[in-house]
Amino acid sequence: MRQVLVALLIACAAAGLAAVAHADPPPTCETTLFPSANERFGFGVTHKGNGISTYDVLPLNAGWYLNWGLNPNAPHPGGILGVHEIHVHRQGLSVNPADIARITEEDPGALWIIGNEPDVVVMDNVTPGQYATQYRQAYHLIKGYDPTAQVAAGGIAQPTPLRLGWLSAVWDAYLQQFGVPLPADVWNIHNFILQEKLYDWGCGLPPGFSGARGVRRQIDQHDDLALFQDQIWAMRQWMYEHGEQNKPLINSEYGILFPAEHGFDLARVSAFFINSANWMLTAADPVLGYPADEHRLVQRWLWYSLDDTSFDYRGDTVAALMDPITRQMRDMGHVFAGQTTPLRRPYVNLVIARVRMTTLDGSLLSLDATQQVTLSVTIQNRGNTAIAEPFRVTIQDEHGLSIHSETINGLPARYGGDARLQTPWQKPAGAGWRLEVLVDADDVVSESDECDNRWTTVPATDLHLVSLTLLNAQGQLIGATTASGPILVTAEVQNLGDLDLAGATLRLQDGAQVLYQAALPRLAPRARVIAPFFWASPAIGPHELQATVSLPAGVADPVEGNNRITRSFLVADGRAAFPIPGFPQANPCRNVVVNPGFESGTLAGWESSGKVALWESTPANTCADNTRWCVWMERSWNLNFHLHQTVTLSAWTPGAQLDSVYLTYQWGINTAAPGAEPRDTFTVTLRSTAGQLLRTIEVLDNRSPPPNWKVFGADISEFAGQTIQLHFDAHHAILNTSFWLDEIYVEVCEQRR
Repeated sequence: MRQVLVALLIACAAAGLAAVAHADPPPTCETTLFPSANERFGFGVTHKGNGISTYDVLPLNAGWYLNWGLNPNAPHPGGILGVHEIHVHRQGLSVNPADIARITEEDPGALWIIGNEPDVVVMDNVTPGQYATQYRQAYHLIKGYDPTAQVAAGGIAQPTPLRLGWLSAVWDAYLQQFGVPLPADVWNIHNFILQEKLYDWGCGLPPGFSGARGVRRQIDQHDDLALFQDQIWAMRQWMYEHGEQNKPLINSEYGILFPAEHGFDLARVSAFFINSANWMLTAADPVLGYPADEHRLVQRWLWYSLDDTSFDYRGDTVAALMDPITRQMRDMGHVFAGQTTPLRRPYVNLVIARVRMTTLDGSLLSLDATQQVTLSVTIQNRGNTAIAEPFRVTIQDEHGLSIHSETINGLPARYGGDARLQTPWQKPAGAGWRLEVLVDADDVVSESDECDNRWTTVPATDLHLVSLTLLNAQGQLIGATTASGPILVTAEVQNLGDLDLAGATLRLQDGAQVLYQAALPRLAPRARVIAPFFWASPAIGPHELQATVSLPAGVADPVEGNNRITRSFLVADGRAAFPIPGFPQANPCRNVVVNPGFESGTLAGWESSGKVALWESTPANTCADNTRWCVWMERSWNLNFHLHQTVTLSAWTPGAQLDSVYLTYQWGINTAAPGAEPRDTFTVTLRSTAGQLLRTIEVLDNRSPPPNWKVFGADISEFAGQTIQLHFDAHHAILNTSFWLDEIYVEVCEQRR
């Protein structure tokens, strides 16, 4: 069995699925999840050593590694498994689908991790809502190419109460946005022991969270085994409470980050490694543990690191296993190997990795027609030992009649090479056909897992509801509340499979009321369609709009959870206010700043440089006026951050004269160094379009941070009729101060005639 953090997990399922394939449910049988327990151990490979191929890692006897990135043509020395990781970002998911297609072709059934410490400001740094959105995009992009891929969610720095709260917010955001629970094949954590405090050592606070529940720890607790164990128990309890206890849990990064100079010498670091690994090898619970792994709490763990000998360049990090300069094993490498080597056991495991069907004439696969096709089957040995015995592979139809039988003369160990066979077949029209592939049908090979030797293929394709968008009559996106009036609903649907699909349907319903149901146009593989619906007069009050796409009868969907999206919103009673005759009216004014409160969820309209990011409000840590978004110029070392927008201060009514121009904005400061020296500064200026200074509006610094948001206003009527630039600049001398900015308005007022 390949035992990737991966097939971990379809313990008895057929290890694959093509775009028109459907794996049987796991049969009831006994199997050992890790026949060779050394494969539970792994390590992280940093950029300091130019990759795993530059080291002789075979003596470490590890089962998996991670280098925190995508790995086309990943090296697998000694059959070690390489994990693929997609990072999430404040600006949105950035990944090339061609890379995903290539990797899934090379490495079917692999483990994919989505996000590296997304809860840490100096790592992926996203809010729960942003993670939920990007996770869905990444998950279904991967599954569209390889339904057998195992996708891991989470990746928080440590499962403390604060960060489990962040993870719960992710869970809730996904459910709210898409109407279904977050689909995770594997749950993933890092299990460091760090403190949660701003502007101090540790992992800080998650984006959008306050420090009320942040743990306070001493550096000397960094290897506290009791805290390490408590956090694992807490994560398993969280999984149980969310109905996810029957999923694997991996610890994809842990270790000792502090150098020997802080007291973490070889004896201390090795004791922590040995004790933590021995505990994870045996810790189990009949309620919280993973049933397919004898109820163990943790299925795999990854030590930090292979080759970071000076974490954050702060001294000798004893925990590194190998030296990036000499390429030789360090003392901790010998300790690591001393744990893994005695656990190694030889085993073999035959797996059907992929079954594909292609037409002989190159046309699209269709349900409607009888077609001459080629069946292609890929067989892998996912064990650590070569198979010498010949074994037979058979393909039969739904009646048990043989289509093809072929003998394979053995297979090398994992990643040593595949067996591929092909045969012609006449595919019937309609959805009533069924194929079954059997590997080692005569039971010649003694395997660690006999449960994954059967694969069933039926007509199937992955139908994906990409998005559900709601626009009001002004063409604006609808959030939680909208005024009464018509709504344009658009649903985007994509066929992620290889089957030319006809007969799929889209249904829109508001609660129990069906608003719209219609057949979608024919969808070729990878094709998209946007289906609009004009909702003329939604009633005033709360609404729960649900979009669902369905496949035609007889066609299976290999990937569940991406066929439905729910949007909840309130239609308010919009009332217009009219001037009352006889009462004086104020001069008409207009704001000329684009995206003044950043409520678009982007920096649209603004130019920026440096670490200028969006901050999303939480109940405990809100933006100005309790709005959702504001700008955050985060703390850093000796860096300058910049934000500006060009505005024109002119009348909009022909012949009108301007009465006044007024600038207002709100700001906030958070600092750990409020002393007498102005080391971190925030400056507001007006400049010409050429960048020439026209006026300095305000200069703020770290010396006197307010407890709440502050409003500042300035009359800038002297620049009426001109085009100018609003500049907001932060300079950080030391890693101590963050600046926030929100609700930036320039009100241009005409004289009333």
